[in-house]
Amino acid sequence: MKKINLIIASFYSISLVFYETIMNIYWDDWDFFPLWIIDYLIALTLILAVFFLKNKLQNLFLLIGWCLSLGVTYMAFFISLDPNGLSSPDIESKLPLMASALIVSAFGLILTLFDIFKNKNSFT
Repeated sequence: MKKINLIIASFYSISLVFYETIMNIYWDDWDFFPLWIIDYLIALTLILAVFFLKNKLQNLFLLIGWCLSLGVTYMAFFISLDPNGLSSPDIESKLPLMASALIVSAFGLILTLFDIFKNKNSFT
């Protein structure tokens, strides 16, 4: 399961950086930096876990990256569904991306937790 998690994390983080950059350039959406900088931090955390860290730190960074991603995509997805919330003219094209990111993040978190509980000494 660890290899599957690492493959998903690498593809997800590269895709996240690519689509975040493309969407911000296309819709000129660079104004409020906390809304897009968190995506780059999520990608950086997952890339560090996949390519530069091993064992305990790898599990910790995968856990941090997937939790951040799940929380951010959950918030973005459900705020976008709120009829009284933010109205964005391009929301129809963003909702499928947010929904798929939410599903992938949940799956990555589940894989990480399975790996941590399988190896009970992952953090100690």
